[in-house]
Amino acid sequence: MIYLFFHYHICNFTPAYLKKKKQMKITLLALVNALAFPTLTIAQVGINTSNPQAAFHVDAAKDNPTTGSPSVLQQANDFVVTGTGNIGIGTTVPTDKLDVSSGNVRIRNINSNIGVGGNDRVVVADANGVLKTINFTDYSLFHARLTASQSLTTLSITTLLFSTPLATSPFYSYNTSTGILTFNQPGNYLITLQASFSNAAAGTQLLLGVRPVPDANYLGRGSHYNATATSGTVGELMNYTTMLVIPTAGYQIRFTAAPNQNCTVLATETGSTGSGNVTNVTIQKI
Repeated sequence: MIYLFFHYHICNFTPAYLKKKKQMKITLLALVNALAFPTLTIAQVGINTSNPQAAFHVDAAKDNPTTGSPSVLQQANDFVVTGTGNIGIGTTVPTDKLDVSSGNVRIRNINSNIGVGGNDRVVVADANGVLKTINFTDYSLFHARLTASQSLTTLSITTLLFSTPLATSPFYSYNTSTGILTFNQPGNYLITLQASFSNAAAGTQLLLGVRPVPDANYLGRGSHYNATATSGTVGELMNYTTMLVIPTAGYQIRFTAAPNQNCTVLATETGSTGSGNVTNVTIQKI
């Protein structure tokens, strides 16, 4: 048994066997070299394609041409990683770190990581499909307070003049001199007007409204009658809320008051417990 085993191995060390072993060794070393040091041996790696378009290129459907660039349809099933680290899905020329040519992106079990309201940002896509983050509250809210108390004349439509907004965003532009608000983006906007009327006789019709610029009929208005006369630094409080559908960027409006008798819109009320703003406007894009 011992002799046969030894004889078998000695007899197999023939010149042909040694030559074959040498060739296998060279092939194995070349393969290890290619895997361990790809940059020394190849510039690009292609899977299912002999014509890679990036540092790493997978042609899932094996439909790319052997020369030249694949068509948009042929790229639809491709996956690439460029030399700069950009990843393309459905495109061989990604321009961002992750560039998906079309289709939906899904994250499973995303609800297991709940965001924090007020701290986390909202992800939006621009016109080119590039994802960006914004602070949603910075891009939706407008709030301004009446600059000073204003005297109103019977049956006259008076534009309310608010001071520099305490909260605003690129959605809005407000002119404190003319009282004209410009919407910089179309959409649906919720508007709340609050005002305090003083020096008004009992039964005065108090009216707040929103009018377009150039002037035309009210876009929205609300009114009520005060039951008793008001005077001094505490008035009859009125709130009015409406929604406007803004058709185009650049659309302009103004906020108005138009009582049927002379009175005053107070900027600030003062009572036994202190003073504070009372007439203001708040807008929320929805």
